[in-house]
Amino acid sequence: MPKSLLNGCAALSLAAFIHCAAAEPTVVKTTVLGPFTGADAPMHPDNLAPHKLRYYGTDLGFSYAQDGKIHFLFGDTWATEAYAPIEKSTGASHDDSFGTIDMSAWPDPSRITPDNMPRIKMGQHAGSSEMAALDPGYVMDLGKTPMGGFSNGRDEFAIFNIGKPRGCTTDSECGDLSCDTGLGYIGKKPGEQDGTTLSCMDGSTGCNADTLFDDNGQSVPGSGMCVSGSSSVWADTQPGRVAGAAMRVIIGKRSHTDPRKYPQTTEWLTNKFLNVTPRTVQDFVPANEPGYEHQDYSPAGGQGAHRRVLLWGRPGFVGVGATGRDLGLYFAYVDMPDGPGLDWDVHYYTGTDAQGRPEFSDNEADAVPLDLDAAEPGVQTGEAHDVVDQMSVVWVAHLKKWIMIYGGGMSSLPKAGLPHCGMTELFSGIECRSVVTGDGAVRMRSADNPWGPWTPAQDVIVAGSPDADPPGGQYAPGGVLYHPDCSGKACAPPTRTKFYDKREYGFFYAPNIIEQWIRPAGDAVDIIWNASTWDPYRVVLLRTRIKP
Repeated sequence: MPKSLLNGCAALSLAAFIHCAAAEPTVVKTTVLGPFTGADAPMHPDNLAPHKLRYYGTDLGFSYAQDGKIHFLFGDTWATEAYAPIEKSTGASHDDSFGTIDMSAWPDPSRITPDNMPRIKMGQHAGSSEMAALDPGYVMDLGKTPMGGFSNGRDEFAIFNIGKPRGCTTDSECGDLSCDTGLGYIGKKPGEQDGTTLSCMDGSTGCNADTLFDDNGQSVPGSGMCVSGSSSVWADTQPGRVAGAAMRVIIGKRSHTDPRKYPQTTEWLTNKFLNVTPRTVQDFVPANEPGYEHQDYSPAGGQGAHRRVLLWGRPGFVGVGATGRDLGLYFAYVDMPDGPGLDWDVHYYTGTDAQGRPEFSDNEADAVPLDLDAAEPGVQTGEAHDVVDQMSVVWVAHLKKWIMIYGGGMSSLPKAGLPHCGMTELFSGIECRSVVTGDGAVRMRSADNPWGPWTPAQDVIVAGSPDADPPGGQYAPGGVLYHPDCSGKACAPPTRTKFYDKREYGFFYAPNIIEQWIRPAGDAVDIIWNASTWDPYRVVLLRTRIKP
């Protein structure tokens, strides 16, 4: 049994310990199948002729099914290894790509091997070598990406993180959140679509104190940012107040005639679900008894009065546990969007009643973090790991469990504008030196109910330490992560771009479980999932066996 699960069960009585050890799924092994898309991955024949796609690498790859195909939504996509955004024809204002796999060509996922890999047909402009990019009617340049997608059986939807806060002068301008007039911004104005906008404390170096502007372009004195003061990352400190800023997230309904376009959108202001993952279910009624016997957690079909979109969220990608600002896990749901409109009325989990049934509020301020690392009833704990990155959650019927995979690594190599901790500093600010990046592991938790309690985390795959000499794990020959000290032809190749540090190393992030490729394997279950690697810049495919 994995050490993390053993530690979680050790605090229980002998009888409870035996139950815990027997009841919770465990990771048996994980196999890297190979590059899925991006650097060194084989391209689909339709992307090779008559016009070879101009394409080097991408990340993310959140999936859902529609019309017999698995659809993938990718993040910032490069046309060349030296870094050139796709869709030059639109001024590179959109750089997130998409692709599909025909499920009829891969009805048996056990056939997927390192020598027999599915090929994703990437979006491509007809009669051109140019990739097609996702367009929700908003500038989607570097750093703005999709966070997930889903289908109601007829229409497709996507959730986009646009990385823009909302300026305010009073609480009433923030919905159910509040206005912190002591916050300003660095970079582009909050109301501008392009570029990067970061929150900051008034008076800090480079911080613009006023966030709103009148019709003449003059700043509105005393304006600040909408924040969530009840978020697990908020604290009455400079980094805590900055981390509590809410962001605008866009939900879009996809065009039936142009897969690039999302002509119908709505906006969601959130902090606790800034890092969000969706999953549809056929029938979820909060008033029913908890458990799969009373709820239908199978993927939603085209009809049903209680179809829902379940949402799990976190208020960021990197927490700082040393200062008490961990990335709590939150849960919510919306009714399945259906019909001509695009309703997005979020119901936030606030706890359970005396019968164990979940309770919800329409106000994000009321949302409470879920119980993680649950080893003893009634003792609630938070996220033990600072590096969360993105996450993926799915109901595995054979296990009768919800499975969540999340985590990975993060680089602390200094970069221009981030002189202390590089990318870690981008996500955690001045507290970056307190972040524990660990061994870059992707981890798994399980739960009976979508709101938990969730079991302690166990490793799914470990990258290894980038500081080890010689490099081991996935940094060694035969691994999928680049390390400058790895020697030999079997080492993962680097991405050659001037933006990378000479000591750049790879890490995993953005795990995504491909729901349509979950299959029993004897008394176990095989889950096929994809994950991004920072270096080389691509998405890899993996298979993990989980035993009940």
